[in-house]
Amino acid sequence: MYRRASAWLIGAGMLACAAVFVLQPQDEPARAPVAAPSAVAAGHRPSWFDAAPLMPHPADAPGQEAEGPMVGRNGRIVDLGGLDVAHYIAQREGAARLGDMKAVYEVYQAVALCANIDEPLPETQDPADHDQLARTLGRQRALCASISPAQVQERMRYLRQAADGGNAEAQIDFYMEGPGAAARADDQALKQWGQDATAYLQAAGKRCNPFALSLLSTAYDAGSIVERDPGMVMAYGVAAARARHVDKTAEQWRRQFGEDLSDADANAALQLGNQLASGAACH
Repeated sequence: MYRRASAWLIGAGMLACAAVFVLQPQDEPARAPVAAPSAVAAGHRPSWFDAAPLMPHPADAPGQEAEGPMVGRNGRIVDLGGLDVAHYIAQREGAARLGDMKAVYEVYQAVALCANIDEPLPETQDPADHDQLARTLGRQRALCASISPAQVQERMRYLRQAADGGNAEAQIDFYMEGPGAAARADDQALKQWGQDATAYLQAAGKRCNPFALSLLSTAYDAGSIVERDPGMVMAYGVAAARARHVDKTAEQWRRQFGEDLSDADANAALQLGNQLASGAACH
């Protein structure tokens, strides 16, 4: 059953934990060749940045490189190469409109940096940590000064286009972004987001992305966007570990994931997990 209030609370906790993992790119394998065509046509439409005045180039700011990394709403570090967001996107939007999936994702990634600039700073007992976070947030706000709220919302169209085009990072980011306020207020929209997020994670998992596989295991354990299923928890957990070249005996897998499963169900889950991790994309 799809549980509305408690599901989102669980999901929010999952996102917070998952963001830490996203910042460890060494765990993610090289992206497989894109097989599926984009579901969003790359039409020639007026640029949604045409009316945005570009900021002065921020590279002249002293000491900028010494500051901490900037993180977008999807939990990933964003590197603008010394540009502000509007300049960065202006260099890529033409290619994005022509269907270049790399450019599409980079446009989304840049605007994702602007999606969390109005959120309060996390509480910290260390004044130095708080000051550094405040400086980083100030940098983000300056870099996003030419980006309107409508453009921030428009990032989700680019995210869907990249996800539909087979970009595994975009497929994961759709889940990491969460359902949005409008969907959280509507049962049907929330359910649709859950179905889409699950499908995107499964698509990334089929290409042996260990993070997507881990998120699926967690989702089936939490019972938030999908109905709880201990067998799928084990199957995706085994597949995620195997994708990171971690292997164990059947008994070790059973102790880690199969406490709620009969011997037959645990064996079936282990077999499925091995199958998920044995595809061509994993090698």
